[in-house]
Amino acid sequence: MTSTWEQIAAVDELPVGGRKSVFIDDTPALLVRIGDDYFAVEDLCTHDGQPLTDGPVDGQAIICPRHGARFDLATGKPLCMPATEAIATFAVEVRVDGIYAAPQGTVSSSTPAVSSPEVKLAEPAVVVATAETPAMTSTTTIAASEEDSGEVSDADLIDALRQVIDPELMVNIVDLGLVYSVNQSERKVAVEMTLTSPACPAGPQIIQQAKMVLERLSAIDEAQIKLTMSPPWTPDRMTDEARDQLGFF
Repeated sequence: MTSTWEQIAAVDELPVGGRKSVFIDDTPALLVRIGDDYFAVEDLCTHDGQPLTDGPVDGQAIICPRHGARFDLATGKPLCMPATEAIATFAVEVRVDGIYAAPQGTVSSSTPAVSSPEVKLAEPAVVVATAETPAMTSTTTIAASEEDSGEVSDADLIDALRQVIDPELMVNIVDLGLVYSVNQSERKVAVEMTLTSPACPAGPQIIQQAKMVLERLSAIDEAQIKLTMSPPWTPDRMTDEARDQLGFF
C-alpha cells in the first residue's frame, strides 16, 4: 500500500510539551510533542465524543478534560474508565522540511514511520431488547417468592436492577455505581440514578430497562426512574466486581 504522507507542522513549530490541532486525511487530529517524540491521535474521546484538544498530558497519556478518561498517545489504548475503546493513532515522521503524518496502515515499507503500530478499534457492544430476544434475564424466581408475602425487599429491588447492563461497558448498573437511591411505598418504587456521561447514547435504553425489570416484580405496580447528574459519576463508585470485570485497578 502506498504512503499518503502529508505535512502537518514545521520542524521548529512545536516546543517540548507543545501541541497543535491538525487534519490528517480529513480527520481532526492532535499533534503532541513529548521530548523529541511526536504523537498524532484523533481528536476525539471515544467515551463521549468530546475533543481532547485541551486535555492535560501526563507522561505519555492524554486525559479527556470532561470525564477524566486517559489514552496512551502511542497506541491509543484507553488507560482508565470511563473509556473502553481506543482512539485512532497516526504514523508520524520528522523530516528536514517538516513533520509529516499518515493514517496507520497506509505507510509503505520504504518510508517507515516513527509512531506506534496500527491500533484496531473495538466495535462498541449494543444490547437491544426485543420481544423475541429480551436483553435482560428473567425475573421469574424473584416474582414467585413475592406472591406469598405481597411485598418486595430492598435487596430484591437491587437484584432486579443488576439485570440492567450498560451496553457500552457490559457491566450492570448497580456494580457500576449508577444507582444512587431506591425507595418504595405502596407498590411503587422510585429510583434515582445517573449515567457515566451526560452524553451517554445508551441513557434512554438503560432507563427504560430499569423501569421494565422493576415493574416485572409482582409486588411493584409502577417504577419511576429519576435521572440526575449531581453528583457526577466517577470510577471510584464501582464495586470490586465491576473493577475486576473491566480490568480496572
